[in-house]
Amino acid sequence: MYCKKAHKIKHILFAIGIFFWLTTPLAALADNQPSLREATTGRGAVLTPPKTLSFCGESLPLHERYNREMLDREFTIAVYDRAQVVMWLKRNTRFLPFFERELKAAGLPDDLKYLPVAESALIADIRSRAGAAGLWQFMKHTGRRQNLRISSTIDERLDPLASTRSALQYLAFLKDKFTTWSLALAAYNCGEKRVSNAISEQKSNDYYHLSLPRESERYLYRLAAIKIILDNPEVYGFKLPGEQCYQPLPNKPISLKLKNEFSLTDFALQLGTTYYTLKKLNPHLISKHLPSGSFNLLLPENCDRKVATVLKTLRPVPRRANFRQPFYTVKNGDTLGAISRRFHIPIAKLKKLNRLENSKIMIGQKLHLRR
Repeated sequence: MYCKKAHKIKHILFAIGIFFWLTTPLAALADNQPSLREATTGRGAVLTPPKTLSFCGESLPLHERYNREMLDREFTIAVYDRAQVVMWLKRNTRFLPFFERELKAAGLPDDLKYLPVAESALIADIRSRAGAAGLWQFMKHTGRRQNLRISSTIDERLDPLASTRSALQYLAFLKDKFTTWSLALAAYNCGEKRVSNAISEQKSNDYYHLSLPRESERYLYRLAAIKIILDNPEVYGFKLPGEQCYQPLPNKPISLKLKNEFSLTDFALQLGTTYYTLKKLNPHLISKHLPSGSFNLLLPENCDRKVATVLKTLRPVPRRANFRQPFYTVKNGDTLGAISRRFHIPIAKLKKLNRLENSKIMIGQKLHLRR
């Protein structure tokens, strides 16, 4: 009897619950949900990009349906990824003023500051699966072409100053070569050769009517979408108090030219800082040593005055012996100069050991390092 009563009460309570659920206003339920107002303008209006837009001074032909839809797609994907945009805005304050100064000094369009947002989300030490690295996502071979040092001790693709200046030089070169910024940016994304071949094969030099790799066709629209959002974040529901944004790291930039490598730990401790601090300030220092040669270095404030004195007290790291390795197999991105530096063997000697008439080497080629 008791079981039957309990069962009956359970049914009644369930029915009452259903009744209240069906009669509760949706507005009341929405009180516990994320507000859609943040993602809309007006009452229930879906966010849309502007009807006219330019990038690097060139107007996007948004009167054409396909182009308008491409921009709408990239804008929609970006603006509704709330976490991503918030992180862009937080990192913006750390990097964009620096990009703006460098672009102005180079005489290049201010809109190019959005390139590293698309490339790296403003993460200075990021690396891609394809092997690109840094704010501007240079591949090794492109980085070396732009005179960035990439060795076992340093990777200047991860140096914000060196990589930014190299990227701007490269972009200026691409603009001169392809005449429009849209094609220059496409070449930055997929390579000069692909864009040149597409222009030749398709008899068109109009980016908006050129069949390119899918990612490259989307590239300019993605940059444009980023510009739309970051130029007016509050219009699209993003409002960050200043204290939530990341400020530039307090530092003192210096340039060093060293004949030898030195222990980064010993250098840091003598300066009155830590190994960890120097590695975070200088992601391009990829080993445990200060590299030989010329490079940029960011130091905590007031540490720069001690550098000359500290370097006089440090003992150089012994050169690594490579006599046990009789040969080296050339990998993608290698150059004879880089191999020479890595194994401390003069280029002339490498050429002689391998009977090379010039500095051209091929992937998979075995180079003798000793006889």
